[in-house]
Amino acid sequence: MSDARMYRNQKLTPIIKGRTITQLTWDGPTALLHFDDESTLRIHTSAAPASTAPPATLGKVKAVRQSIEAIAFDLDPDSTLTIMLAEATSCVMLRDAKGVLQYAD
Repeated sequence: MSDARMYRNQKLTPIIKGRTITQLTWDGPTALLHFDDESTLRIHTSAAPASTAPPATLGKVKAVRQSIEAIAFDLDPDSTLTIMLAEATSCVMLRDAKGVLQYAD
């Protein structure tokens, strides 16, 4: 990862702020963040983490920051989950429990 500055994602933060990430699973290189309201955020990455990687940090979302290379979820209490993106755009999609699109970037 380079020194690319991360900026608050002003569109996604208000949508998922307060939701709790309950699980992080992988479908190949796609990260699936599962929330307590049964919504799912799909993030296209360049590759899934190694099977020896430590488990992801989970928790309640305070804010979302993003650069051209990564997306970071600032969580309560004071932790961050960072996921590398496959591309600068078209990598993030949020659907509610019924499959209705809530956010795409």
